[in-house]
Amino acid sequence: MLYIAFIRNRPGFATDTDIIAKSRKWWNEGAKPAGLKTIGFYGALGSDTRDVIVFESSNHDDIRTMIEYWREVSFEVHPAVDMAKVFHAQGMDVS
Repeated sequence: MLYIAFIRNRPGFATDTDIIAKSRKWWNEGAKPAGLKTIGFYGALGSDTRDVIVFESSNHDDIRTMIEYWREVSFEVHPAVDMAKVFHAQGMDVS
């Protein structure tokens, strides 16, 4: 199933953690559950806007693992719908 997560660093937590080492462990060394597939990761530099992760997950346990691993980050996770697919089905020329 497709999900969207709005994320923001929790004040004080990120400065106490080596984010680069933790990210390397997550992305490169197998800490990320096999059932999570990252589709996109978006952010706006120089703003207070939350970052967005678009991902697929095979089960809720993998999402729970992600949230527990990244305690420095506040997550707001929502099921996602591919709106372009819906619009295409309605005859819209969305590109």
